[in-house]
Amino acid sequence: MQFFVTDSFSGNYSVLMAIVDFLPVLFYFLAAWLVASDLYPHVGKTTYGLLAAGSLMCFIGGAFKALWKLLFCFGINYPAFFTSFFPMQAPGFMLYFVGLIIAMKQLKNGKEKNGLNMITAATVTSSVPLLAFQSIGSIGSLVCLSILGFRNKNAVAGICFILSLVFLFGMVGLSVTLDSTLGWANWLEQGVNTIGQLCFYIGALKMHKKGYKI
Repeated sequence: MQFFVTDSFSGNYSVLMAIVDFLPVLFYFLAAWLVASDLYPHVGKTTYGLLAAGSLMCFIGGAFKALWKLLFCFGINYPAFFTSFFPMQAPGFMLYFVGLIIAMKQLKNGKEKNGLNMITAATVTSSVPLLAFQSIGSIGSLVCLSILGFRNKNAVAGICFILSLVFLFGMVGLSVTLDSTLGWANWLEQGVNTIGQLCFYIGALKMHKKGYKI
């Protein structure tokens, strides 16, 4: 799998495909930010800061990658937009995951407890730890949210988060087995990703309506 693009990188992309590539990014950000906003009254400022920062970093990384693909369709190759994907999303997902773990404790014990005094972010250049951070962060976040959904007796939200996790695994499987530079393969990957992020957004909406009690 090729994580970092070079000037010789090529792909069979269309403008429509590039535009559709923004959809899962948007769905994720709307859902992640909605969850963070709903948790704000129940958690400490540090916890909310982790959730907000994680949401923004993931959004920026995904938006830059989608923008790279759109520019590429017009013959403009700006590798920095692609190479920023993992360095932004990997720590972003981890920050969001850590924020959710602390939020789950604070929902039970009060927002003044179980906080973090300091977070140290390490910058790495290898794609392997970045991929690991992204995987752990994204999977862990959905597991936490599904637990919160069922804990609050919001089965629909919990199921939506689980479905989003299933589609996430499907996306990972497709990215490993298929050549994403091929048009049809990219459409399939982004279709699965879009559905998964839509499930995430629906789950966040369901939680927004019923609230976070415990």
